[in-house]
This record gives sequence, structure tokens and C-alpha cells, in this order.
Amino acid sequence: MGKLETCLEKILKELSGEVGEDVVQKNVENILKSKEMKALLKIPEVCSEEFDLRKLKVYRELVKKLKKIRYYERRKFRSLEGKEISIDERGEKVFEVVDKVAEIFKTIGGVTLLDIGCGEFPLFLGNKLPSGTIYIAIDSRKEIIESLKAFKSNGLKLIPVLSDATEIDFRELLRKHGITRVDLTLLLRTLRVLQRTRRIDPVEFIESIPTRALLISEPLKSLVKEESIERRERKYLISIARKLEERGIFAYYEIWSSGSEIFVLLK
Repeated sequence: MGKLETCLEKILKELSGEVGEDVVQKNVENILKSKEMKALLKIPEVCSEEFDLRKLKVYRELVKKLKKIRYYERRKFRSLEGKEISIDERGEKVFEVVDKVAEIFKTIGGVTLLDIGCGEFPLFLGNKLPSGTIYIAIDSRKEIIESLKAFKSNGLKLIPVLSDATEIDFRELLRKHGITRVDLTLLLRTLRVLQRTRRIDPVEFIESIPTRALLISEPLKSLVKEESIERRERKYLISIARKLEERGIFAYYEIWSSGSEIFVLLK
């Protein structure tokens, strides 16, 4: 094993001890490309077995970044019951969200639906959609995809896709299923998480999705501090909607709050 490989192995092992091996393995490509890793590899002492990486600010910054990623990935589940947190937080309001999405889908005469970061939502929405609907559900968690594969619904073609949403060529994905453009795309409680953990530009990400209509939602309260963040999220969603209008992607948007989240519909 060369010096570089030995050095990388040491750093990745230390990071695994700090944030968990699963987090490091899942994000290893981004870790290796990060400015922090490049900076670490320029420091000769780093490769020494005895050297304590925690002394270095750049290493601590990398750990902090990974802990943030771990937080946003793991907060999606409430471990006591294995119940998805976005469903759990909505409580009975989940049925209001389901009814609203189904209403929007029927109003636009939808046949195809794309759900990015879907979680367990298709299990609630599936039976409300018209027969013949093609529902492409994307999630990066294997346990979610397995539960969707077991879901049975009369007349619904549910296509579960196990993938990180930022690694998908949406045009190619749709082409595989004979679709040029979907009728409605859902980004429910997902866009902010992708922006924080995957460093995406939300407008460019949305531009890459061939869709007639788009429904985005974000929570009204901070999950950590239980504080209202409605004003901040409203400003965030309006800013994105206006940029998409300016670029000619959508011609119209409406925004509203319901239950525990704020929504923006773009058409």
C-alpha cells in the first residue's frame, strides 16, 4: 500500500470513529473530493500514525460537515417506532396533504408523478390517485424502497427507485419508462435537506427535472429548537419560485400553509 493510500485509510478510519462508518461509506466520494481532504493531504504530519488529527482545524471542519450530513439523513426516521419523521410530525394532517396532492394531480389531468425523497408518502397517496397513474418514487434508503416494492394498489404503477436524488439524470430515468415529461413532481420536505447535505443549487436542480408542475413543501417549525421558521421558509420558497419564473421554467405559483408545513405550487 502506497503512502497516499495509507494516509487516506487513516483519515477515513478516524472519520468513521467520529461520525460512523455508514456515514463515511455513503459519502466517501464527496469526502475525497472535499477541500478539507485536499488540505489535509498537504500536511506531512497527517500521515504519521501517532499524529492526532483532531488538533487540526481543517479536520474538525470536515467532521462538523459530516455530522451535519448525518443529522439531516438520520432525522428522517424516529427510531423508537421506525416511523418516518415527516409522516409522524404531520399526524392526522398527513391525510390533508394526501388529499391536496391528489386534488392537484387530478386538476391538472395528471397521469405521471415523480416523488423525490418520497419516504413512506406513496403508501398514503397511492390509493388516492386515478387508476393508470405511473408513480416514480425516489429514495436513498433501502428499507423505504423495500416497503414500497411490497405495496399493492389497484391500477397504480408504482416504480420505486433506490438512489440519491442528486445522482440521477432525470431525463434518462423518465426515458427508460417511456416518459418525456412528468405531470407533477413532489419535493416535500426535501429541497432544503438536499441543499444543505449535497450542496445543490435548488434552482438548477429543479431545472434538471422535466415536469409540467411542481409542488415543494418545507416544515413550519425547526425540528431542533421547535421554533417557528415560517417567515424564513416562505421567503426561501418565494425566492426559488420567482427565479424559476424569470428563467421561464414556470409561469405561475401559489403559496400556502397547512398543518405543519408551507407549500408552493408551480405550474
